[in-house]
Amino acid sequence: MSAQQHRVWQTFVLLSEAVRREVGRDLAETSGLSDADFTVLAELAHAPGGTMRSTHCARALDWDTGRLSHQLRRMQERGLITRARGDASDARAAVVTITDAGRIAYRDALAPHLRSARYWFLDGIESGRLDEFDATLTAVLDHVQQRAAERG
Repeated sequence: MSAQQHRVWQTFVLLSEAVRREVGRDLAETSGLSDADFTVLAELAHAPGGTMRSTHCARALDWDTGRLSHQLRRMQERGLITRARGDASDARAAVVTITDAGRIAYRDALAPHLRSARYWFLDGIESGRLDEFDATLTAVLDHVQQRAAERG
């Protein structure tokens, strides 16, 4: 790794940790939701009927099923989601559904979350460089996804 590559990597690590920390702190202060709560609620809020199999949710979030299970338990205790067994065609499947309280919490958190993302991240990018930055981030994300798919 060259000195410049090392510097870019270190900057990325520090930036991603700082932005996630600050946006997460704002999210907790404005909504009482953790970053993990918000992430799960967003996935369920956009699912047909607000319902998904837990294995599909874990895959969509790129979380292991154990992590998701613990997160869902905490969210169920707070009334944000419900968990049940699947229908007669596959009663073994665990199904997760966002509750009305979960929808309200997600909806109420969305605008403050986006304002926080703008404040901590987007406002730091000069408007004339946004297209270039977008292209760079997209290229890196495509690269990571392709490498991950090759790994299997």
